[in-house]
Amino acid sequence: MLLAIDIGNTNISAGIFKGSKLLYKTKVPTYSYSSYIKRFKALIKGSGLEAGDVDEAIISSVVPLALARLVVELRRFSGTMKITIVGRDFKVPIRNMYRIKSEVGQDRLVNAFAAKTLYGMPCVIIDFGTAITFDVVSKRGDYLGGLILPGIELSLSSLYRNTALLPKVKLERSSSIIGKDTVNSMRGGILFGFGAMCDGLIAQYKKMLGKSTKVIATGGNSKLMKRYAKSIRHVDEDITLKGLSLIYY
Repeated sequence: MLLAIDIGNTNISAGIFKGSKLLYKTKVPTYSYSSYIKRFKALIKGSGLEAGDVDEAIISSVVPLALARLVVELRRFSGTMKITIVGRDFKVPIRNMYRIKSEVGQDRLVNAFAAKTLYGMPCVIIDFGTAITFDVVSKRGDYLGGLILPGIELSLSSLYRNTALLPKVKLERSSSIIGKDTVNSMRGGILFGFGAMCDGLIAQYKKMLGKSTKVIATGGNSKLMKRYAKSIRHVDEDITLKGLSLIYY
């Protein structure tokens, strides 16, 4: 049994794998240190396992402080658990074409490896997290690089924080590209705007890579955004955890 963990800026995603099968998964706020062990115990119980059944863990992280704290908590939880950290203990098995290779987040490389393995090449992975990332894999299976943009929730909240009159708005579906009030104008602007942005960028990527390019969305808002970005063909919220499992086994 393998515990796969991805530490993001907002949440930590974790799942228990038996081979390639994801048995159970959970999320915990990244900086909620006191909740780590409680959530992991619930994760193991939800998988129908005992604590001693899970003796190996693989972790990818973009938050060094949370990684250090998590490792301490896992050692406290199980002193015999073997912990493997992507980027420190081994590299993701994909050719990295980034100019400064160390600048690429390990989660982006894991996603690229998982996407090309599970969906084929060439492909583009759009991760709707705290930041939105576009990651591009070539026909040869090389990681070419991509883009980083402000995330959907981040963009919506910044309108409230940085303006005098715009309200705080909860992200929900928008049915019209013409807003009839401020709240729906803000929601529509974010959702239709980001959807059009995705479709426009994917069109450019397909000119470079070919019409057969696969487009996979992941992250917390991926299901919602599929309604507004016609270019998204697959939604895989667990692609990072699956990638960690694939890499480990």
